[in-house]
Amino acid sequence: MWAGQSGTRGSLPGRLSHSGSDKRQLDSGEMGAQTPTVPAMAADPVPSAGLRGDVGQVGQVAIKTASRLAGVDGLRAAAAFWVVLFHIRVFSGVHLPFQPLDFFVRSGSTGVSLFLVLSGFCLYLPFAAGKQGRFKTRSFFVRRARRLLPAYYCSLGLALALNVIGGGNLGFGPLSPKDVAVQLATHLTMVHTLFTWSFYALNGAYWSLGLEWQLYIALPLLIVGAVKFGLWRTLAAAALVNVVYRVALALAGARGWVPPGILQSVVLPNLLPGRWAEFVFGMAIAELYARGSLEKLPPIARYAWVPMTAVAVAAVGLPLSHLFFGAVFSLLLVAVLAEKGVVSRVFAWKPLVAVGIMSYSLYLVHQPLVQAMAFVLRHDFGLTPTRSFVALIALLPVIFAVAWALFVLVERYTLTSRPVEITGFVASILFPKFRRGPRALKATPVQPPAI
Repeated sequence: MWAGQSGTRGSLPGRLSHSGSDKRQLDSGEMGAQTPTVPAMAADPVPSAGLRGDVGQVGQVAIKTASRLAGVDGLRAAAAFWVVLFHIRVFSGVHLPFQPLDFFVRSGSTGVSLFLVLSGFCLYLPFAAGKQGRFKTRSFFVRRARRLLPAYYCSLGLALALNVIGGGNLGFGPLSPKDVAVQLATHLTMVHTLFTWSFYALNGAYWSLGLEWQLYIALPLLIVGAVKFGLWRTLAAAALVNVVYRVALALAGARGWVPPGILQSVVLPNLLPGRWAEFVFGMAIAELYARGSLEKLPPIARYAWVPMTAVAVAAVGLPLSHLFFGAVFSLLLVAVLAEKGVVSRVFAWKPLVAVGIMSYSLYLVHQPLVQAMAFVLRHDFGLTPTRSFVALIALLPVIFAVAWALFVLVERYTLTSRPVEITGFVASILFPKFRRGPRALKATPVQPPAI
């Protein structure tokens, strides 16, 4: 799977693109989801299966099929759609009569834990199994900026236009010229998640990008820690920081040291130390995967996420509930990475894969569109919450069309250093008029250059 290992056991899921005459790079992804209370996370680069993000580079690896990559893309798509449903429910104001369905939809914000786990998995996988020496801090941040910022800044223009031009007519708060300048300054520099007045401004989903950059800044520290003290000690220390921080924050809130409100319930819990554990869970899965340890698990382990889900649901409302959901999604990722199994096949469904590939664009544009359409439906057309919810579901193609346009015009050019070659059914969805029989690349074992 990696350099020094043989066989197809370690085949890594990934999209292939040209990177030199006989080099192969695997692309990964970015995805995030915002909620009024819980942060959403953008998925990140992997040398094999990644969230569309930075380009990771793999060692000697034989890639058998795209099914495992498809599974990770499918996870990303499912999480993205879950978040979209969550925001449709929030802005329509509906309470679905079927309680299990209502609980599922209103829990869509929990998808952020999946994004965090996938981000940790994808970012660390190129350096797992003793390859931390390949990590180069400067090139890492350059690639991250090139991957994230173009589509983000384009969507920021859309969000600003909706806020300024639409204003009260579309349900957005009024912005003075000074407000616009301040919000642009904080959002352009990714520090908007540090302040209560900018956390949800312009496009509430953007807060997760600020969190992601905090995780990026911390990754070099984790790499250094893994080299000096060992990976498992380092990951355990980061998870412990998360636990101590969340417990201390809960105690501070209970004793009145932190005033109630958005600062206590949203901003402080969703800073780096408040969400670090989910990220390192993904790193742990990457290490086990790179070493082939996941294949030694019994088949029943593919379904360990089921009982863990019951535990996580029971823990809802507790200060550490996000850790339980992080465990659920880590175990679900294990199931998707399995060579066989129903879960892996479900998430490798091609339409789901297509949505996963463009999920970052979907994340960037969906919330302001949902918010604006919901406002018009409720206030201009006078629809009830239930009818607004149904109408917004019917208008999902509009949201996907805008996301598709951003992907085709901007994001696809940032997937790798060169255009990604995607073939088959997925290509027909993402590039119906932009590709004519793109040549599929053959995956061959190669020795990657140093990162």
